[in-house]
Amino acid sequence: MFSDLFETIHPAYFFLSALLFMLGIYCGPLAVDREIGFLLRYPRWIHYLLERYFKPYFGFWLTFTIIFILNNLSLFSSFVSGFLVVVPPLAAFLTGFNVAVISYELLGWQGIGQIFINPVAWLEFPAAWISFSLGFVLAEAQLAGESAGAIWPQLWPLYLKYVGFILLLAALLETGMIELARKYEKKD
Repeated sequence: MFSDLFETIHPAYFFLSALLFMLGIYCGPLAVDREIGFLLRYPRWIHYLLERYFKPYFGFWLTFTIIFILNNLSLFSSFVSGFLVVVPPLAAFLTGFNVAVISYELLGWQGIGQIFINPVAWLEFPAAWISFSLGFVLAEAQLAGESAGAIWPQLWPLYLKYVGFILLLAALLETGMIELARKYEKKD
């Protein structure tokens, strides 16, 4: 099933992506506790935008669409960061870092724990690691003297097939969980 993916990306890229992402999750609470302002500005801005514009009364399909688009924008930008050679490792670290900062500021260490037990994350994490890995392949091609444009036609269908599909499932699951939580809130 994943043979075409792992023929294209080296498994080491996948594990490096996961390692950098987890390192970002580890460093997020440290930055919050030490109040390192310049590192916290972006995740706090994203959290502010989500709090301000993501309303609880959105219906299922609008909520799903917003989640799906935002997750794809984030991971697609991580994938195409490979055009800038040195950016994919930074993108992997900062994505984990930003998730951790928002979760930690919302719920403290419980928020960090919930990152790992949330079934949506079980889908989104591998999707992110695949996306970062595809960015590593783009960067590697350029470092080897190839044109990233030459390998692009081979990579973007893999993004759609794996990352896009996983994010579709994750958005459906997350939206379903949000709707279920809304129903329980209304009953209380």
